[in-house]
Amino acid sequence: MDLLEFPAGAVIFNAGDPSASAYLIRSGTVELLRGNSASAVRLTYLGHGEVFGEMSLIEERPHALTARAVSAVQLSSLTRGEFELLLTADPATFRIYLATLFERLRTLSAQVEAAKAAPAPTVSDLSVTIHPLTRRAAATLPRDGLLLTKYPFRMGRAAADDEAIPLDINDLWLIDHKPFHISRNHALLQREGDSVIVKDRGSSLGMYVNEIQIGGNTANHQMTLEDGDNIVTLGGRMSPYQFRIHIARG
Repeated sequence: MDLLEFPAGAVIFNAGDPSASAYLIRSGTVELLRGNSASAVRLTYLGHGEVFGEMSLIEERPHALTARAVSAVQLSSLTRGEFELLLTADPATFRIYLATLFERLRTLSAQVEAAKAAPAPTVSDLSVTIHPLTRRAAATLPRDGLLLTKYPFRMGRAAADDEAIPLDINDLWLIDHKPFHISRNHALLQREGDSVIVKDRGSSLGMYVNEIQIGGNTANHQMTLEDGDNIVTLGGRMSPYQFRIHIARG
């Protein structure tokens, strides 16, 4: 794997460029844009530990998006051939890229199924803010709440002292102690058209969304959030990880 450096404002690749490598962000911030760099719409920001361009590892189609450095960045590049070698030579690093691929494929699959089942929605501007309701929830969130700027937004438990260094992909890491209330890959928030969906990522205890249980041993693993306030508890009903997720339109 090569270590690459790009100054702020540099284009890493344009939409339509041949896809040969995926990139792991070692430092700095990258933005993904729809269209070429001259006239593009920003879709999301990515930071340390996140992967982009990962579809080049499984197909040879040109890049669908443009990637541009927001700040000075350091990236590790990985070709398809190197990706295959990692499977046996460096399984830990392989998992980082593989987890991103699986997360992307799960999200795309859900979006495809939703598109089949419903007509195209009318999209409006909305904002999503996560507020802590309990002391433990507040340990890793700003006091005034966190305004989401990217989707999917993934939540999960940070590794305990006796566990391996986490290679899971989360945007919000929560500190938990045995007996654990939260799984390493617990939940995510996803915008789908004009709605915001909360989904269980395969957690053992699931969660409560507006007093309704999803995930865990239930058959339902997602729920559409309501406009205004939504109360979300990660884990069992008495879990100390409770949040107020506010949906506002404007």
